[in-house]
Amino acid sequence: MIPLYQQRDFGEKINATFTYAGQQFRSLGIALLYIAGPVALLAGITGGIYQSNLLKVVRVNPDNPFAAFENIFSPTYLLMSVFAVLSRVLVSLTVYAHLKVYNRNQGGPVPIGEVWQEVQAALLQSLGFSFISGLLIVVGFLFLIVPGVYVSVPLSLGLAVIAFEGVGLMEAISRCFALIQNKWWSTLGLIFVMVLIVLITGLAFSLPAGVLTILKTMRVAPELPEFVPIVAQTIAIVGGSLLSALVALAVGFQYFNLVERQEGTGLLSAIDQIGTPPPIPRAQDEGEY
Repeated sequence: MIPLYQQRDFGEKINATFTYAGQQFRSLGIALLYIAGPVALLAGITGGIYQSNLLKVVRVNPDNPFAAFENIFSPTYLLMSVFAVLSRVLVSLTVYAHLKVYNRNQGGPVPIGEVWQEVQAALLQSLGFSFISGLLIVVGFLFLIVPGVYVSVPLSLGLAVIAFEGVGLMEAISRCFALIQNKWWSTLGLIFVMVLIVLITGLAFSLPAGVLTILKTMRVAPELPEFVPIVAQTIAIVGGSLLSALVALAVGFQYFNLVERQEGTGLLSAIDQIGTPPPIPRAQDEGEY
């Protein structure tokens, strides 16, 4: 079992992220596909339709370079934004719920039903937190950008705090800033590196859509069926959404690291278990005769 509540340096958090993802690839992957996959697919489809509509506007109005900008905020854009935010929240909550069940089962199997129950329990609070934290970050960016960056780093822990501690919105915000003390830069560095890794890895999904968009904009692409750019954009968005689970996983291990440094949760748990026999695996537990 990978110990979750443990102090880790920068490299150890990266290593723990990929070790967990590798060991739990099938279990976590299935949970992501079942729970976040449908909403990510809707985000991808609406995103593909939205981009296809913008490209049509550009082709129909070749002499008006601002034609696309005049049609940016459409109903399709609003739908895409709603599905994208919901998808991001569900991906993060699925990761944290998986970690929570994994820890509760002491490294044993992680049933998707238990993961879904944990996601449901935290979903409404997480959506509320995402809305409030989004407003705070936007307001921060309006004040010379720096406050927005400063606020966004501690708030990145918010969904993990809600998932693992079950606190309310205001308490979650306060808890984020309390945990981040003296670890703001390391948290920013971890998020930056993981986002960079995800972006590079995600090129495999986004490259076809990007190339097609460039060719369409330059009017050198052959006439293709209308569904082709929609499918390409859908693949890009769905692939990017599921890959973002790695960022959430890294943030989760940073949360465990910060909690352990301040409260010694893992150490106290280890002390409590001294003298307690390990649980018998089900395959070996033959019962009493």
